[in-house]
Amino acid sequence: MSSKNQLPTETKVIISVPEAVEKTTNWRNFMKGKTAEEDANKVPKAVYISKEDIMDMAKQCEADDTIAGVRAYFTLDSEAAEEVKNVVTFVMVLVRVSDKKPFGDDVLYMPTPDGSNGSSVAGNSNVYDYTRPCPSICDVDSPLFTGIE
Repeated sequence: MSSKNQLPTETKVIISVPEAVEKTTNWRNFMKGKTAEEDANKVPKAVYISKEDIMDMAKQCEADDTIAGVRAYFTLDSEAAEEVKNVVTFVMVLVRVSDKKPFGDDVLYMPTPDGSNGSSVAGNSNVYDYTRPCPSICDVDSPLFTGIE
């Protein structure tokens, strides 16, 4: 059976700093239009993921040849309600190559010793919420934050 896998082997694209500043500014301007003026400073600008967390996920990728990469899903703490602090973050999940799904399977559960996917085992989730949203943990002098290079 030939694989119908369409997951790219590399996704790294290096862009110029001016292009990055333009794109991050576009995001802030877009979100400003969706947010009350007094909440403009609460608009999420970035997320922080520690080196340790990145290395732990990389170890899982190296230990399993069927893992093609990771996927990040954007999240909100609750339905959009202005009276509730609502933080945009993302969760990450490993992605396994699949012959049936061209863009891979999300690995939602850690495998159990018997080889099952572990979905019935409490606390066996393989979905990681590593993020620490910015503006609370930001480089406020970065042009990616300010839009000024």
